Amino acid sequence: MNNPGVYDLGDRSITGAMSGEVITDGSNSNAYIDGLEGMLAASVEIRFSYGTGGTTCKVYVQTSLDQGVTWVDVICDSVTTTSETLVYNLSGLTPKTTGLAPSDGALADDTCVDGILGDRWRVKLTTTGTYVNTSVSVRLMAR
Repeated sequence: MNNPGVYDLGDRSITGAMSGEVITDGSNSNAYIDGLEGMLAASVEIRFSYGTGGTTCKVYVQTSLDQGVTWVDVICDSVTTTSETLVYNLSGLTPKTTGLAPSDGALADDTCVDGILGDRWRVKLTTTGTYVNTSVSVRLMAR
């Protein structure tokens, strides 16, 4: 793996409805983190800091196996009006013996797909309602 370590996949204040908006850490013009080919495991932390308002927020953590042409949901964290921090651990050594159709913003709420670790990662948000003083922060530790 080229770049083991901790990556800031995205920080975003939520102030209005978003429909599949890709977020970044503010310093990455590509809107994704790349150079992670050969990664064997990923721990992902999703921090949702709730202020007021809003209805639902879906945080999709996605990876790509074809240099960003196709994105694959690997985590969908669905939150509403309560702050939470959740951690997921994914392994590239988990066998996938049944084919998985790539989905982009369509993974079922509060699920993850283990065993699919591409060379680039990003975060996509979908919200309903108008949040105030609310934010999402996503970190990935590559190993």
